Parts: sequence; structure tokens; C-alpha cells
Amino acid sequence: MLSCRLLPMVFALSAAFGAALAPAGPRALASGTAIPAMVSRAGLRVATTALPHAEPGLKSAKKSANTDGTVDSGAFLRAIVAARLGDDPEAAQAFRDALRTDPGNDNLLKQAFVRSVMAGDPQAVQLARKSGDAAGRESVIAALVLGNDALSRGAWADAVRYYRQAEIDPLAHLIMPLLMAWCEQAQGHADKAIARLVSIQGSVLVPFYTTHAGLIAHAGGLQPQAGILFEQAHKMMPAGDLLLARSYAAWLWSQGKHSQARDLLRAQIGSDAVLALAGPGLQAAIARFPVSTARAGIARAYVLTAFLLREQAHDQIRRDGTDPMKGAANRYQIDEATRLMLGFALGMDPAQADARLMLAEIQDEEGYTAAARRTLQHIAPDDPLAPVANLRLAVMDTSSDQVDEAVTLLSALARQAQGQVVVQRALGNALAQKKDWKGAIAAYTRALDIGTAQKNTDWTLLFLRASAYYEAGDWPHARDDGRAALAYAPDEPMLLNFLGYSMAERRENLPEASRLLSKAHQLAPQDAAITDSLGWALLEQGDLAGGMPLLEKAAELTPEDAEINYHLGEAYWRVGRRTEAVDQWNMALGLHPNAADEERIRAALRRAGVAQNDDKTQPESEKGNHTL
Repeated sequence: MLSCRLLPMVFALSAAFGAALAPAGPRALASGTAIPAMVSRAGLRVATTALPHAEPGLKSAKKSANTDGTVDSGAFLRAIVAARLGDDPEAAQAFRDALRTDPGNDNLLKQAFVRSVMAGDPQAVQLARKSGDAAGRESVIAALVLGNDALSRGAWADAVRYYRQAEIDPLAHLIMPLLMAWCEQAQGHADKAIARLVSIQGSVLVPFYTTHAGLIAHAGGLQPQAGILFEQAHKMMPAGDLLLARSYAAWLWSQGKHSQARDLLRAQIGSDAVLALAGPGLQAAIARFPVSTARAGIARAYVLTAFLLREQAHDQIRRDGTDPMKGAANRYQIDEATRLMLGFALGMDPAQADARLMLAEIQDEEGYTAAARRTLQHIAPDDPLAPVANLRLAVMDTSSDQVDEAVTLLSALARQAQGQVVVQRALGNALAQKKDWKGAIAAYTRALDIGTAQKNTDWTLLFLRASAYYEAGDWPHARDDGRAALAYAPDEPMLLNFLGYSMAERRENLPEASRLLSKAHQLAPQDAAITDSLGWALLEQGDLAGGMPLLEKAAELTPEDAEINYHLGEAYWRVGRRTEAVDQWNMALGLHPNAADEERIRAALRRAGVAQNDDKTQPESEKGNHTL
């Protein structure tokens, strides 16, 4: 019925059209909204081959040729499990435990080091010192770790030396101007740092270099120059960037230009439904510069690098199309490199919320939901971006077995952020997951009312509410919302299927149902559910010749769908192929149908005279009863 066939597709709309489930909001938070197009136009491709592959495998237990120790198998297996679950802090600790019993194992050292970096663990520094080659040269990652540590200790010359060692890597080369400039600022040479950054021309990162130059000018007390640089960066990125917007707004506020500062910040957050949740907190913190120290500036440089890698991964997904395996290994490596950069960022600034939002997004995409939840829970409750983190937590909880927690979080968010469509939509989804159809309808209605007031009606919300009405047993309202949604999206296959199939189920206006489903099938000919729906509608009109091939095709496309097998069995029964009908119904019964479909299947088997027990018997039709 609808719960099995249509609701998964309906709620998938939240990923495609609803900002509550889409990653665009947090991605925009992390690094800005203008860079993707710029990166695409420039054809930027970030090389990750120099970065270590961090996925542990059985070969990681092998020792180097120069070691004689014994691997702690318990710690090693614990590390593998933690890494597979995306729990970098636990994996790092377990690899370090294993390394203590076999300190000469180069592979264990590498894994312990990389996972410690990803976890933002301070012990990465000690491991970096051990990871040099025979000549004492550090890897790119180790050099960055040691550079970060030197900067944190105020050892500027050492920081510069280590960063220079990492410059050979194309990825590190992109942010090297930022690393060098912040080192210069920390030593009191703000003018030299600014000159370094503004002298760069022709790079897609110029707007970000200019933003950091403005922050360096502010940190160095060069306020007039800071304002000029922020204005220049703003002109380069008219679509905006959150770091730039917060920095420029703070500068305007410091100059007494309060209205201009608030307008600038409001314009930045107004274009992103998710970021709008942070609006009150960002406005409350408008006077505070987001970066004021070299350590925080370098943390932001690593977040920028992570963002560039994320854009490369998303660009590859777009190029690969619908083939999930194509380029999977390369995307995994990019994600690992991204997590390393975010580990650097959080190691330098553990409170950085936008780094945690991006990291949680990656963890969630990779199926590490528990790790993603922990990452988000480390964002301070008073951070301006905490509402965004709570929304992400609630969305993840809605998709897991913690839907009650999701409803609690979203209800609180709805009270705090009234007038936000994205929150009411997510709340409706969570309540629908609980089968609280009345509550879901109310939440979707509030979302629609907000959208109407803003002159922005979202057809997917109408679709979601129609589905909730359907499940609540209110077909007239479901039909009305479905038709209203269809007026906005006349060529949406899922919507056409919802209306057409629901009508066919009720034998209501079967010609119109067939017309709607025929159009859906033309738009999505390989969709098994739509193919089955059209076949069923034709069958209900008595068109066995037209319906049968479609039902058989649907069963071929999705052989483990209970409802499709039931429909095919019904078609076989109506043309007198009784044994095949019973086989299809028995197969459907073994596919764990929902309660309503199970009753229909059992009723069909009773009609066929099949005993309802574990032993499948022949239908009465095989015993000589051939009546319909």
C-alpha cells in the first residue's frame, strides 16, 4: 500500500527539494556560496595522491621488515571496527594502544597518526615526530601537524619551516599563502602578511585571500585597511560567504554603521533556509569578529581546503551520474583527505562549528550516524550555529530509531525559530515517521502557511501533506492536495503515480487514473512502482492484455516487492493461470508485506483454497475447480 510504495518516494523529496535534509546549507556555512561556480569555471582539481590512505585493512597488521614485535590483536580489531564506524577518536586510541605493544610497526604508526589527526587529537604531534623517514624528513601531513604545533607554541620560525616542507603537495600549496601570512601576522608583521595575500592574482581563491587579508589587518589594528579589504572581497563574491559576511559586518559595527552591518548579515543568511536558523544568534554576535588570532585564521584556512575537496567530490558525483560505483574509490580518498583537513581545523580550534557541521555531513553520508551525532553534539549550545546543528541532529534522528528525540529537538526549534518553513517541514517528517498523521498534517500546514505568506508555495509540501492525509484515511483531502501539487508540478512522475495509483486502488475514475499513470510511465519508464501502478490500473479496467506485460516487467525490475508480486498473482489468476498466481502470492507473503498487504495476499490465497500454514498446498483450481 502507500506506506510501502509511495511514502519512501514522497519523503525522498525532502532530500531533493527540502533544505531540511539537503547538505547545501551546512556546506554553504562552512565555506561560502560563491566558490562552487568559481571552482567549476577554473577547472580546479585538487590532487590527493600525496595524502595517506587512512582505511585500515588486514594488511595494516603486517610489520615492516625491521620489526619483531607482536601485534595486540584486540586493540587492532577494536581500531578496525571503530574506523569502519567512523569513530576517529576511538580508532586513534585503539591504534595507539596497538602501537604500544609493537612500537616498530610502521603501518600501525601510520594508522595511529592519521586517525589521531582526523580526531583532532593532540597526540598526533608526538606521532608526527616518530613518522619521519630514515633521513628525518616528515611526510606532508606530519609537516603540517608539526607546523600547527609550532605555531600554537609561538615557535614561528619552526612553523614556517614545517609549512614549507608541506608546500610540495598541491593541496597544501593552495593554502600556503594563508599559512605564511598568518605566521607573519602572529610575529607582528601584518603589513607584510597583507602584501603577500593581495599580491596574488589569477587564482580562484583571491576572494578568500582578500578576506583573510582583511582579518589580518583587523588583528593588526589596521582598521581602515581592513574595511577596504572586506569591501573588495565582498565585490568579488556578491553571492556572499559567511566568514566574509560576519567579518565585514563586525567591522561595520565597530565603525558605528549598525544598520548597514545588520543588512549585510541579513542578506547573507536570507538566501539559505537552513542558515536562516542561525540568524538571531549571528545578529546577537554581530560585533564579534569570527577570527582574531593566527591560530583561528589557520583553522579557517584548513576549512577552506576541506570545502574545496568537498566540491571536487560533489562535482565527481555529478559527472558519474547514476552509477554509484563509478569513481567510488577516488571519492572515498577525497573524503578521507577532507576529514584530515577538518581534523587540522578542529585541532587548531576545537570550537569551530562550521568545521563540525561539514565533518558531520561527511560522516552521515558515509553511514557513520553515531559519529556524526557526536560531532554535532560538541557544538556549544550558545554558538550562533547551534540551531543548524540541532536541525541536522533531528534530521538524522528522524532517519534512525531516535525519532522521539527528533520530535523533541524540532519542537524546540519551532518555538525558537517561528516562521521557518524548513523546521516545520522537518517536524512534519519526524511526526510522519512516528505515524502521527494528525501532527504531521498540522506541521505541513504551518509550513505551507508560512510559504504562502512569503508568496512561495512549495509543491513538495503539498505532496507530503497529501500523503499524510492519505495515511490518516482522509482521501478527499489527500486528493485535493495532490491535485493542487500537480498544478505546480504537472510533469513530476512521483506525484502522478501517487494520484493515479490511489485512484486505481479505489477504482475511482479509472480512465483518469490510467491517463495520469501513462504520463508518469512515459516520464519514468524504468520505475518499477510506476510500471506496476499502470499495469494494475489497466487490469482493474479489464485490459488484461495491456496490464499483464507491465506487471511482469515490474516484477522483473523489483522481484522482492510484495505488492508487485501480489498484483502479478492477481493478473495470473484472472487469466486462469492459477498455479502461477498462487506461486506469486506465496512469494509475496514471504517478502514481509505490511499488515494491509498481508491481509490482501492471505485473502487471495483463501480464495484460491490454499491452506494458511507453512506447508504450501495446491490451489483448489488444480483439484478440478476452474470457476472464477
